[in-house]
Amino acid sequence: MNRLILSLSVCLIVLLFAGATAYAEGYAIVVKEETLADPEWAQVVDALKTKHQGRVFVYESETQMDVILDGLREMFPKYICFVLKPLDAKSWVVESINRLTRELDDDAYGDAIWGIVTGYTPQDALRIVSISGFRVRKVLAGTIAGWLPYVREGIATSEGEHNKMWVKYPDGNIVDTLKCPTDRTLFLVEKLNSNQYDIFITSGHGFVDRWQLHYPKADREGFFRSRAGQVYGDPYEGDDINITSTNPKIYFGLGNCYIGKIRDMNSMVLAWIHSGGACMYTGYVTPEGRNSYQLGGTAAYFFVQNQCTWPEAFFLSNQAILFDLENHTPGSTPEDKDSGALYGDPALDVRIEPVRDPLYKSEITVTPGIQRDTVKVKITMNEEGTPGFRGKWGNRHPIVILPFRVEDQQIEYTDAYRAVVTDNFVLFYVWKRGDPPLKKGEQREVVFTTVGKNSHSSVPCPLKPMLFRCYPNPVSKWTAIDYQIFSPASISLNIYDVTGRLVDSLIRVSQQPGRYSVRWDGKDSFGRDVASGVYIYRLVTGNFARGRKLVVVK
Repeated sequence: MNRLILSLSVCLIVLLFAGATAYAEGYAIVVKEETLADPEWAQVVDALKTKHQGRVFVYESETQMDVILDGLREMFPKYICFVLKPLDAKSWVVESINRLTRELDDDAYGDAIWGIVTGYTPQDALRIVSISGFRVRKVLAGTIAGWLPYVREGIATSEGEHNKMWVKYPDGNIVDTLKCPTDRTLFLVEKLNSNQYDIFITSGHGFVDRWQLHYPKADREGFFRSRAGQVYGDPYEGDDINITSTNPKIYFGLGNCYIGKIRDMNSMVLAWIHSGGACMYTGYVTPEGRNSYQLGGTAAYFFVQNQCTWPEAFFLSNQAILFDLENHTPGSTPEDKDSGALYGDPALDVRIEPVRDPLYKSEITVTPGIQRDTVKVKITMNEEGTPGFRGKWGNRHPIVILPFRVEDQQIEYTDAYRAVVTDNFVLFYVWKRGDPPLKKGEQREVVFTTVGKNSHSSVPCPLKPMLFRCYPNPVSKWTAIDYQIFSPASISLNIYDVTGRLVDSLIRVSQQPGRYSVRWDGKDSFGRDVASGVYIYRLVTGNFARGRKLVVVK
């Protein structure tokens, strides 16, 4: 039999093969009829259609959103983007979207990665849509939870202990002996306004229009507040100071009540998008409490476990909650399966720039058959760890997003306590409280069969290598160039000027299948800064060659 093995060290790679149905990367755009009739908001929909070759689904009112279900079930998209005017994004609408995106088939789990595109103005929404993606290198946290070991650099500050902070430097050292101000308000505003941080994390008391920096009481610290599209710092003493940050970033309301709720035009969601640079905004639309697990799981899949995109991590966290509710996982009593909101383009490629391997790597093996295909999904621990529910902000169950849809799936074997195979992912229940950690190199697998679509046809054929847009572009100091390969290959990646002259040879290596990222520092092969202008970065492997443009601005 023909067999195809795909190794995934950081994230899954999209693959076409003869058996199960491969994703067409379907992108659905859901919009209210009244919103689509507004020329400025129609531009947002058109931009999404162009960017993702999306298909538009229109409904008349939020109470009748389920009328589009038949069309969504027929399309079965990988992504669903809800384009909402700001005051249409009510908390009950968010909860309805959580439920609707689980109703495309008969199982209890999510069927599409979703997000809400909105803004204080239609221009805010257009700006979100125009972003091609970015890498999270530098974190700023108003809470002790900064996940500093998993990013290149950053600052985490304590919400419960005055003057306490942790600083990670580019050399990898994390220092906890430095002190931040007693009132961190101006300190954090100035950091944000430097446009150097890619994610901002908050916890503690929050509401639709404010975040209290200290917890549990204000205790000589100030607030972040929002009014009319402006987020600003309100220090314990002194004048307010506006946040005017423009670099694309994630705002992550990890542990705040109502911070994801849009009540009126003074809400934090709209202000962070309008004046704080947020192109991804994640928070709860309800009170947040000791059993609010959804957003903690998002961080686990984003930073620690899968190192996938932010919308994928948000999606996976919800699937883990749904499993824990059904499984009665020890220590897990989630209450918030419908209360998390993700504002942003669900297909946006925003992920960490990794500084270490994820907790585990994944491998998918597909063996085509005459009537049914056999699929094996395996995880291998990259380090000793506990891949399962560890607490509110801890690890979660391993979940592998399948790069294809499966039908009539039947589990034949697993060495996990339990496994779930849906049409689009595989969940492993392999560790629970009280178990010893899994050791480095330990493996768990799930084998299942699924209805074959073209099992009688030719040998499985992987996609061609993929060369992605570099970020940032234009380039002032450096840029990251990402690419994917689907079989072992010799790779060369070079920089050329517009005349075809070689400027710099970045890599010439043999590599295994996977997604890779290479940094270019804007210098030629002699270490000299290149002049401003247009350059070509070109990937060559075997019979494949692809080039893309970048612009250097000094």
